[in-house]
Amino acid sequence: MSNGTPSRKKWISVVVVVVVLALGLTSYLGVLFREYHPVIANQPSIVVPIDYGVSQKTSSTLIEARLEDGSIVIPLKAVTAHKLVRFFDPERVQQVPVLAYTTPEGKIVTAMSISENCRSTDFYLEGHNIHCAACPSYWNMSSLEAYACCQKFYPDPIPSRLVDNEIRINAEVVRSWKSRI
Repeated sequence: MSNGTPSRKKWISVVVVVVVLALGLTSYLGVLFREYHPVIANQPSIVVPIDYGVSQKTSSTLIEARLEDGSIVIPLKAVTAHKLVRFFDPERVQQVPVLAYTTPEGKIVTAMSISENCRSTDFYLEGHNIHCAACPSYWNMSSLEAYACCQKFYPDPIPSRLVDNEIRINAEVVRSWKSRI
């Protein structure tokens, strides 16, 4: 082989490096341009800075909700103060609680508070993730992309709206929710 021709090993090495860099860049861009879960994408946003810290664990706080004009209502102030709240249908027609939090980007998230695989109804926040309090499952707060087991069984988002600093959820949507498994 002449000195001017690169060896086969050198070409293989270059191809491997290019493939690894391309995969790394694709992964990085996927995280950078992560999309919201479709229900979360249509949720209202607030302009209150929320710092979840890098490793600070925030447990859920149980609050009372009220029923008004066919909506389950909680104060936005409770969500911004506690960061993660859980509450029940005031008439207990639905036995699964509902949770609410705000994503780091300011989107209000309301979801059924159950990890259907392990049946836990409690969660906590850590960094930009929501964690099941009973098993190792956790998901990104905005996209609900799974990072450990129970990938399909994240807290199921339900639509809500913001009216006069109150979060309102159609009670019939909560009451008609059924487990995905």
